[in-house]
Amino acid sequence: MVIVRVTHEEDGGEAVLCQVHLEISPDSQQLASEGFNKLKVSNALRYEVLTEILTSLDISCKKTAVPPLSPVHLLATDQGAKASFLEWLKSRVDQNGLLTFSKASLRMVSGSELQAGSVRPDGQLALVVAADEPQELPHFCLETYSKNLKTDVLGHTLLYAEVATSTMDLLEGLTLHSPKDVGLIAIAAHQIQGRGRGRNAWLSPLGCAMFTVGLQVELSSRLGRRIPFLQHLAALAVVEAVRTLPGYEDIDLRVKWPNDIYYSNLIKLGGILVTSTVMGSTFHLLIGCGFNVTNSNPTVCINDLIQQHNLEHDGSLQPLSCAQLIARTVSCLETLISSFQQGGADAVLPAYYKRWLHRVPPQVLEAVLFERGLLLPASPLLGPMWTKAGRTTGTSRPWAP
Repeated sequence: MVIVRVTHEEDGGEAVLCQVHLEISPDSQQLASEGFNKLKVSNALRYEVLTEILTSLDISCKKTAVPPLSPVHLLATDQGAKASFLEWLKSRVDQNGLLTFSKASLRMVSGSELQAGSVRPDGQLALVVAADEPQELPHFCLETYSKNLKTDVLGHTLLYAEVATSTMDLLEGLTLHSPKDVGLIAIAAHQIQGRGRGRNAWLSPLGCAMFTVGLQVELSSRLGRRIPFLQHLAALAVVEAVRTLPGYEDIDLRVKWPNDIYYSNLIKLGGILVTSTVMGSTFHLLIGCGFNVTNSNPTVCINDLIQQHNLEHDGSLQPLSCAQLIARTVSCLETLISSFQQGGADAVLPAYYKRWLHRVPPQVLEAVLFERGLLLPASPLLGPMWTKAGRTTGTSRPWAP
């Protein structure tokens, strides 16, 4: 590729000539699958080159300012559930109407109080518990969410913010004392301090489904005895949320060990972070999840895959929304947890294998490992996998596909 910068001496005009059309997004072209994949993989590099070119022309490419934190809205799929949770909240506030937890301080206000614009001290968020009129949320549709939520417990009571530090922060500490059947979930349209595994920052632009679900699991239960499986179930739930929709079965979303969501074997679309606290005989868990639904740049989103599928198969599949897929993911997660609690790992492993991103079929890999004496018989073929490091010593080490 050749890039040439041309300067016109008399009037100072400048131009940059490039053999490659860096200004054209892969999404704006009708491409075969191979071409689409190659361009999407290199899309971040395209942005880097464009940024360097524009900067050389003294054009500012600075990122937009970090948006301020927004109020948090208490929503629910059922007004009875909302009223019950609200009564519990009121029992936890101090005399100033303030709820203080490890990562967030929430002051309960009504919709009219919020509109009055009363000043809050730094670090406090407004928790809007009652609205005089139906709340219009630019990036979230409660009706769509409610229509797609098919659970008994999970996800029925919502804390929603347009802008939050992270959805984990909204629930951390709160769920330790909340009623078990409240089904609490925190959702944000934009996170400014999203968290990934290993304390990595998690980029959280608009167009991503970003949420944290609170869950309680008894230590003595099947899942409680194998709690690391929960991250695998959550990742599988994201993939199932899309690929179990009629017509969307061939959208190539995959689970990459241990807890990532991938497009084919090419690009990461999302991931899972699970934190746990043990109180008495119960795990108090926060399942954080983020995956790209509608934001095409700088890499790829689920709706890009749908659009490409339509082009290749002359289809008419509709784009999906964050609210729809969050609800479907939570629904799939509850179903998977229930299956695991009833039948153990064997009840969910076939579905996991079906969506697993691996070059070797799991049954073939399992047979080879057993034949070589590398797979411990008591361990399922799901990370962390345990293999023998030395047959004479009996020591073991974790192994990941």
